[in-house]
Amino acid sequence: MVDGIADIPLTGQLLEPGIEQGGPLAPGCFLVGPENRLVEVAVRAVLGGSTDRLDRRRESPPAAFSTGCYSPLVLYGPSGTGKSHLARGLAAEWKSHDRRLRVVSTTAVDFARELAEAIDTQAVEEFRTKYRTASLLVFEDLGMLATRKLCKLSAQEELIHTIDAVVASGGWVVVTASAAPAELPGIVPALQSRLAAGLTVPLAPPGPETRRAILQQLAAQREIDLPEPVARILADGLNGTAPELAGALMQLDMPGRLGGGNIDVRAARHYLAHRHGKKQPGMHEIALATARHFSLKLSDLRSPVRRRALVTARGVAVYLARQFTCESLEEIGRYFGGRDHTTVLHSCRKTESLAESDPAVHDAIERLRKELWKK
Repeated sequence: MVDGIADIPLTGQLLEPGIEQGGPLAPGCFLVGPENRLVEVAVRAVLGGSTDRLDRRRESPPAAFSTGCYSPLVLYGPSGTGKSHLARGLAAEWKSHDRRLRVVSTTAVDFARELAEAIDTQAVEEFRTKYRTASLLVFEDLGMLATRKLCKLSAQEELIHTIDAVVASGGWVVVTASAAPAELPGIVPALQSRLAAGLTVPLAPPGPETRRAILQQLAAQREIDLPEPVARILADGLNGTAPELAGALMQLDMPGRLGGGNIDVRAARHYLAHRHGKKQPGMHEIALATARHFSLKLSDLRSPVRRRALVTARGVAVYLARQFTCESLEEIGRYFGGRDHTTVLHSCRKTESLAESDPAVHDAIERLRKELWKK
């Protein structure tokens, strides 16, 4: 696991089989990075106890958990940040400990529709019994409640009383939304006030460290060989959510499966360049940037001279050319002084080794990578 990333285990089976089939991550975990640290607080509150207790199956059921001042719990954020994944995982975790506990999951659209049907059929009491006696109520897509043309005000009023009833009986209410309740158009002040009385947790898109952890977990789940350098490059170059990261990984993996190869640094960089509409730097551009960095002439870098400073700089240029371009070893060697492919391969391996032991070489490679990638 990447340093600074918490893996929150949600070990219960999903309430609705197949609901997450094809989803980006297995339902048994939720990865939390620095950008979403408050999520850990929320999970501890709902499931009762520290993440140490979550690392093993608990013997005590969640019926004994105390809601404290954190219910209702509102999880809000843009699409793809994992609101539903987390809410459904929490519901499944609850249900896995005691089948007698009433866990009810619904969406705003379904809640409003059911209420309208209950009013039409004079079955409002049955409707209220279903929702108000839940030990855990998961209510998704709150903002959609304000868009319902049929009894939308009645639905919001009913939800207010439902929240009051569940919380008063010691139960939990978990709500998901695309924005904070106060920022959702059409949500009445009374409902905003009820939701604000609990814990409101913003979910941000995953940062670089979290993206790397997600990619590694996705690769492990799908038995994809994803080297650490490749994971870093993709995490830095992709700003998407977990579903988008899953799509990128599958696109990168497909050619390798068909051709029997693996995802390497070059494939990752070419994928990112194509995705962002960037032109890959050529050998001449790489050589010029390297010469400037080491305060050398381009002609010296391409010459057969083997002074120590030149050899190091030339090795960096060759190494970057191997990573950034599709040129063969022979073509790279021809550009850099007519060297054969064996010499080029040796230079790449030696530079890679130097990058691990010599901070100056490592810094040069990283600076040049950033400079070339920005162009």
